[in-house]
Amino acid sequence: MLDQVRLRVRRVYHGDELLIEVLGDHRSEGFPSVAEILREALQAVREAHPDNLDDPRIAMSQDRFFSYWAYPGGHYEIDDDTWGLFVSAKIGNGAVIADVEQALLGSGKFVKENVDFAQYK
Repeated sequence: MLDQVRLRVRRVYHGDELLIEVLGDHRSEGFPSVAEILREALQAVREAHPDNLDDPRIAMSQDRFFSYWAYPGGHYEIDDDTWGLFVSAKIGNGAVIADVEQALLGSGKFVKENVDFAQYK
């Protein structure tokens, strides 16, 4: 088994909402599929993005792909950027991020890294 992937639960820059930042080369072969782990653990289904950010033209122009997911506890967004992978939630932020965190840590493929929240103000 590969080493566990580090993740951070932190604030968005200049805001109070939480997000999960997955560290490491998330586009490399063998990297755990965050979307698949969350789909299974949370019984999530993919939906059309409410802001149309899942439009393929956006992905092509920005090398950034958004997906939007619903599960019994709410909704979350996966932002797959060239440089990072993030999971965020606008509604029910704290509860949804806690569910996502537990699902990822529960998979045994991720480990949480402590964060100094003052760095993100």
